[in-house]
Amino acid sequence: MSELFQAADHSQPTAWWPEARKSRVRKIIMHVGPTNSGKTHNALRALAAARRGLYAGPLRLLAHEIWERLNKGQIVPLGVDPEEDAEPDETSNIDAADASPSIRKHGSSKYARPCNMLTGEEQRIVQEDALLSCTVEMVPLVSAWDVAVIDEIQLIADPERGGAWTAALLGLNAVEVHLCGEETAVPLVQRMLRDTGDEIIVNRYERLTPLTVAEEGLHGDLSNVKKGDCFVTFSRSKIFAAKKNIEKSTGLRCAVAYGRLPPEIRSEQAALFNRANSGYDVLVGSDAIGMGLNLKIKRIILAAVRKYDGHREVRLSDSQIKQIGGRAGRFGLLGQGDEGGGGVTTLDDADLPVVRQAMKEPFIPLRFASIHISGEKYISVMRTLPPNVPVRVVVDVFRYITKVDPCYEMQDLVKFRERIEYVDGLSDRLTIQERILMQLAPVPVRDPLAVEAIRTILSLYRVKLAVKLHEALQASGLSESYRNVKQRLKRVETVSKKTSLSEMLNVLETVHKILVMYLWLSYRQLVAFPDQEEAFAMRSEAEEEMDKCLTALTMVSTDHPADSSEKMSYFTKQEILRRRTEKRGNNYT
Repeated sequence: MSELFQAADHSQPTAWWPEARKSRVRKIIMHVGPTNSGKTHNALRALAAARRGLYAGPLRLLAHEIWERLNKGQIVPLGVDPEEDAEPDETSNIDAADASPSIRKHGSSKYARPCNMLTGEEQRIVQEDALLSCTVEMVPLVSAWDVAVIDEIQLIADPERGGAWTAALLGLNAVEVHLCGEETAVPLVQRMLRDTGDEIIVNRYERLTPLTVAEEGLHGDLSNVKKGDCFVTFSRSKIFAAKKNIEKSTGLRCAVAYGRLPPEIRSEQAALFNRANSGYDVLVGSDAIGMGLNLKIKRIILAAVRKYDGHREVRLSDSQIKQIGGRAGRFGLLGQGDEGGGGVTTLDDADLPVVRQAMKEPFIPLRFASIHISGEKYISVMRTLPPNVPVRVVVDVFRYITKVDPCYEMQDLVKFRERIEYVDGLSDRLTIQERILMQLAPVPVRDPLAVEAIRTILSLYRVKLAVKLHEALQASGLSESYRNVKQRLKRVETVSKKTSLSEMLNVLETVHKILVMYLWLSYRQLVAFPDQEEAFAMRSEAEEEMDKCLTALTMVSTDHPADSSEKMSYFTKQEILRRRTEKRGNNYT
């Protein structure tokens, strides 16, 4: 029993990364404030001035933006005075607004810094010794850094992904670590670092534009929706229903953004909404509308203050309402003659008092940081248990036996068990290491259309130890569904019902998720998942088809200007490995 207690022990997470503890006293600089406060401004400038530095964010979309802007010289380094006549870049998705623009519309070679990008399903290498922009889950904790920036630090409490922020905060071997996010994270971070000896500095920022709650709601009437509004509802079906009804009652076209859409498509939809003459004047989206998107929202409209949590209808927390409402108004983005202020209201008048009270409430400090179950810990526990024990027994060990420091709590064990049982249910002959790999992969477990494709991928992996992308999609039937959608979109005017377009979009979303999963696995087992280039090409094609489908759902003619932005040159991981091999070979000739 003592071996089991030791194997499941999570009581000293600060000891898991000795390199971050023994090398030096780190300086932790927190930049905290509400949405639209410019809290990321100074952190990014410090990164641009660093010899070795990295940015870690919650989305590959943000990682890509920082990668591109550093390479193009669009971020003014700390210690350099921004040019007074420099034009700010209004397309930035980063909360870095300031009176003196640190993110410029036009790059300068004197500010350019070589930067690589690392996300779960994509790697872009500009040069080997460079800055790094990555998603939080991909932070290389074995490396040493001068400056590290961790964005959206409040996500450290997220039950599913928070463990990645915990690992980054405790494990980064950096001289200076900048944490950007909400005030709610400050007390928790201070408690987490009380035994590390790290120096902590807290910089607080105020919102740069006013935010007001309306005197009245929309009286349940969607015809009161105006240009510049963002209508927020809580499911994919409700989003498309609201889009249809708003367009019918107002004549205004609606762009859409929700979690199931790939980040690239969400960004394109946001660009349509932001662009003055695109023909899209309203945005309809989910409650996660603002994450990683630059939005010129004048007014947020909440469809309701309750949402389904998977089990029952629950009221939105004050924090959720404040986060959603705070997306309205953005400094310097609403044009001349507009102060840039934002408003918040509700569809039904009865919900407005709830919103008004929530916006007045202070943020509640986070209580716990999430801890992920590492593969090493999972294997250690499995080895102390009898062979072939059910997954639920392993999960119960982490739930009831694990000792956890009071600052922390284990990740969402219900979903952890759900993911492992899902993979086991489709293929029960995987090794422990393979099960852990699949549990970490972005497997779309809640997508019924994806089940057969995932089953086929796991079966091919188990039997052949190699998964050809075309074979997997063909055998699962997803390839045929995808071809049918593409053919129908070529003659979209013959698609009689908007519901048919929605179903077609659903297929495209599933195909995209399977491709993302394949790419993720290819970076970890390239021999077993060799068709990486084909997957990238097909992913881009699927995104183009989704764009067509979303356009057809509105049936408005829009001009999509060609992308005239400068393309960045980079090497793939395979190219880097090939060059290293050639270099070693040349040394022996």
